Amino acid sequence: MKDELMDMFSINETCNFEFREVCGFTFVFKTRILTINDKLTSASIKPVGIIYEENGEYYMAPLDETVDINEVIEEFVKRCLLR
Repeated sequence: MKDELMDMFSINETCNFEFREVCGFTFVFKTRILTINDKLTSASIKPVGIIYEENGEYYMAPLDETVDINEVIEEFVKRCLLR
């Protein structure tokens, strides 16, 4: 039954991180978009942490314990530091 339902519906979930700089701090948001049959069914934006620089090094203060800090930092380095 479950396979039949999966064949009827095309379910797609995308998650990514957005970075916004305010007053020297970089706020990290996780966006999650769920579509079924190419129609938007659910979307959320959730703050997950704050990245800050201290003594020439970057640190992250997580606001959500469920987020993988290494994944966030890897994305931050790719998007913001390697421009």
